[in-house]
Amino acid sequence: MRVTAAALLFTVAACGWTADGSDEGSSLTGTIYIGGKSDQPGFNLHSGHTDRGFEVDLAAYLGKQIGFTPRFHDVVSAKREQELVDKSSALVIGTYSITPKRDEQVDFVGPYFATKQGFLVREDYQDIKAEQDVANKVICTVEGSTSAIAALPGGTTPHRESDYSTCVRKVQQGDVDAVFTDEALLYGFVEQQKNSKVPVKVVPDVSFGNINRYGIALQEDRPGDCHKLRDALRDYLTEEWASDVKAQLPALIAAYPGDWENRFRPDPQDVNTYSSCKQ
Repeated sequence: MRVTAAALLFTVAACGWTADGSDEGSSLTGTIYIGGKSDQPGFNLHSGHTDRGFEVDLAAYLGKQIGFTPRFHDVVSAKREQELVDKSSALVIGTYSITPKRDEQVDFVGPYFATKQGFLVREDYQDIKAEQDVANKVICTVEGSTSAIAALPGGTTPHRESDYSTCVRKVQQGDVDAVFTDEALLYGFVEQQKNSKVPVKVVPDVSFGNINRYGIALQEDRPGDCHKLRDALRDYLTEEWASDVKAQLPALIAAYPGDWENRFRPDPQDVNTYSSCKQ
């Protein structure tokens, strides 16, 4: 039986960050709670009492290297900063892009993934082929995401939901024209829906907004934990990143068969540049 977020909040409030009852000042040891997005195929999908995806693999690697056992629970995009400010989780690993505004409230270690933003539509939909075609379309994004604040063409109608699974369903039902978010995330849905009655696709070469770089977020002023995570992540990018992407995001590999690693894999030295702990 899966532990609910409400139950986790009670447990964390009573015991600090760790599930073994240690106090709030402890480092990353024992079983720790990680805020994640459990409805994002390819990155983290909870199904059949199991979490599966690239970010689950990443957390497992970090836990093995540092000495903790990850336990994911759900957090919506708009609540990720608050999850750490309230100490409801030790970490947030949930397609969480590093931005200066977010860095004012939390610390980051990363990036572990880099991706431009794109559009997902029904496979038979032909009305978006270039940037100007987005004008006057209904575009679904998620509250609290970088795509929700990206500048789209005039006349575009934004439709915001709390999660991308709902946006994808609305595309399939014809309620909105497209989903707009990170390209890498969209390919997870392409793979999930490839055998459905209404398969979906990513529109090639149409993008707005900035490159998003996903980071591991933790509460501010925990330099010891920040350094441990930074060192482990640099090793992960060279040791297991590519094999985990191949296993969890096959549609992304298929879309860029000769160039996927150059497009989406951060250089290990980028971790020094973008992480909150610089030394």
